[in-house]
Amino acid sequence: MNNGQELLVEINGQGRTLRLSCIQAPRLQQQPWAKTAKEALAKEATIGSQWQFQLRARDVHGRLVGTLKRGDRDLVEPLLREGQVFAYDGFLGCCDDLPYTAWQSEARARGVGIWSVQNGMTRPWDLRERTPVEKQLAP
Repeated sequence: MNNGQELLVEINGQGRTLRLSCIQAPRLQQQPWAKTAKEALAKEATIGSQWQFQLRARDVHGRLVGTLKRGDRDLVEPLLREGQVFAYDGFLGCCDDLPYTAWQSEARARGVGIWSVQNGMTRPWDLRERTPVEKQLAP
């Protein structure tokens, strides 16, 4: 697992990188928030846990992009409700069929996680636009 929005999963016996759709985790330089998002995702998606994958897209990096659910439970629900990640439709362009913005609004109203940052937190997608490409590619 690289961050709070990406997982290494096994699908039909093959290891694949899965990017969770319609969310954006804080970027690595946004500590401690990037670390807490990664830890929160690891807590929800424990090794060996079984989830139903719904493909929504494939990205230019070859990752599968989609949602993970177990019954009616969406894997990212606690991440959004606790303010660990941002709801973000810029990657796919349309996430209106998911309740992600409502869950995020609850966290924002309670001022938890990323919503507790005084004067607000720079959105990861805005930070990415301002970061030179060579720094984005650095390990």
